Amino acid sequence: MSTHIKSVEQFNTLVKQYPKVVVDFKAVWCGPCRLISPAFDKLAIAQKTRVESNGANVPDDTIFLTVDVDEVGEIAQRFNITAMPTFKFLVNGQEHSDLEILGASKPKLEASVKALATKSVFAAKPVEEEKPVAAEEKPVAAAEEKPVAAANQAAAEEAAAAAPAAAEAA
Repeated sequence: MSTHIKSVEQFNTLVKQYPKVVVDFKAVWCGPCRLISPAFDKLAIAQKTRVESNGANVPDDTIFLTVDVDEVGEIAQRFNITAMPTFKFLVNGQEHSDLEILGASKPKLEASVKALATKSVFAAKPVEEEKPVAAEEKPVAAAEEKPVAAANQAAAEEAAAAAPAAAEAA
């Protein structure tokens, strides 16, 4: 079953606790929301079962949350929810809009949940800036790159010049 969110604090705590979060934004008066709700809960149960059947080898890293837009409107506003149901997918608290679903499509929901499982929860390491190297400190290999680049450019220019001649011959 999915976890029904009752407050912003509860939502924030669970998003911090779980690396992967699937959020169903819905309303009690929404007919399509009621139709897709059992499928959403089934996916949540399947995720839990997958974790339990595989034991410690598979971490419980995904949680399924249900947000009633009328009960916790602040969360719906934060995610710019304009239609229900809307499904949002978060990894490490960051929204993955490529997985977002507007509407009650069970096949799309299943596909996005499957795609979420492949998303890495490891943050990319920041790239260290390279320090500028003074001319006298440049390695020998860097000096050898210039003739190769010049040769590549010369070959490209020859090919461009030969193209009109080949077109005339044909």
